[in-house]
Amino acid sequence: MIHQFKPGDLALIVGANSLTQNIGKVVELSSMVKDGDLYAGPNGSLYRHSDVDCWVVRGEGVVFRTEDGVFAGFGLCEPRHLRPIGSDFTAEQQKAKEAEPCA
Repeated sequence: MIHQFKPGDLALIVGANSLTQNIGKVVELSSMVKDGDLYAGPNGSLYRHSDVDCWVVRGEGVVFRTEDGVFAGFGLCEPRHLRPIGSDFTAEQQKAKEAEPCA
């Protein structure tokens, strides 16, 4: 299922390639980073993203690892590892149910 996330959305982390301790955390999506993009890390340093598209996320208990150390409250997450939460998602689910053909 593809979700149309936007900055400010709330999501639940449901998977991870590494940093599995982030699974189950609620995060706010900040911005999407793509291969080659620069983004500011939690320590104020700039990093160049060199992987699949990811959301920069912020949330209590979320951790992020760089060559400078491990930081809390910040992370990167692939869209496939996120599930939307909140009222917008409820409306999205209702629309999907209404569009389903009757059996």
